[in-house]
Amino acid sequence: MFRTASVKSPDGKLYESLSQTGLAIGRLDQRLRHHPLLPAILFREQLEAARACAAVDGHLIDPWRLAAELEGLRSVPLGCDIYERGTSVDALHAAFEQYQWLVRPTDTQRNAIEEASGWLSKHSVRLGPLLGSARAFHAWIEAGHARAPMRAALIRHWRLTNVLHFPLPLVGARSFVPEAPWSPTAWLPFFLNCLNEEIAAVEDRTRTLEQSWRQARSKSGGQRRTSRADKVVDLLAAYPVVSATRLSAELGLSLKAAYIYLERFLEMGLIVEVTHRAARRLFALKDLEPLREIVRPPKRPQPGRKRGRPRKKESQETCPPDENVDIRPVEPAPTFAPINYEELERAIDHAERVIRRHRPD
Repeated sequence: MFRTASVKSPDGKLYESLSQTGLAIGRLDQRLRHHPLLPAILFREQLEAARACAAVDGHLIDPWRLAAELEGLRSVPLGCDIYERGTSVDALHAAFEQYQWLVRPTDTQRNAIEEASGWLSKHSVRLGPLLGSARAFHAWIEAGHARAPMRAALIRHWRLTNVLHFPLPLVGARSFVPEAPWSPTAWLPFFLNCLNEEIAAVEDRTRTLEQSWRQARSKSGGQRRTSRADKVVDLLAAYPVVSATRLSAELGLSLKAAYIYLERFLEMGLIVEVTHRAARRLFALKDLEPLREIVRPPKRPQPGRKRGRPRKKESQETCPPDENVDIRPVEPAPTFAPINYEELERAIDHAERVIRRHRPD
């Protein structure tokens, strides 16, 4: 009975959320601390954190589109008109800026993060890393500061206080949605619950990646004792996208041997080529297939065409005759009725008589 009463009180909700979040973070840190796929996990979670932070500000974007931009790949344009494509570009810019704050800050951003880190250390020293960070974040926003520097400072703070041993971006992005409460007694447990939700999502995505990795390793087995197939799969899992050149350098293989492994895995359906056989070929595990759908295929010449500018007759035949093309009928030129000058002259005479009548002598 005492426990029920304490849970219903504001402090009871806060400490319950604090306990659940602390246990979840400890479980996640123990699971990922020496994980062989930690680089790939961090990359995907950084994309997801940037997407979530941009979404809170109203910019919705697919994280794979951001991944394509970071890898220098040309993505398929969205929308059918300039407005829709402009909205997509704005969302991509917002997500990229959030990614910069979290992962690769500029000099100006780094100075702002240092200020937020000092604020965190000052305001959370007595309440512990979790509850103290939540109170410090709330006070930071109350003081009129931006959210992005404090989110990046949180990632550093988790490591400095040994909450996490790797830069996992747990920032509680959803705690700033428009419908979120803002009074300290309601927002603090809400922020901790958002952290708990992010941890659960990280565990789900990690489980999916592990399943894809194990499946690829099991199907790539049965090789000779000197085979590097398992190492190739491990490298493909550890990095988001890999080229044959990088594979060759990391594993000490010849470039030809690296391509043999990659082509074999492509035929087996274990990996995908995200660049559609472009000059710069990049490969990834099967679960990164959404990235392939985002990347724009390279322009290739039409079969049978020779080099140079197409002939005038060929350039005019842009659509096959049986294609359903929306051809609008040509509207006739507008016609105007002739002007009746007799009525115009009568109106002028009437105006002159009125002026003479009211003209002073």
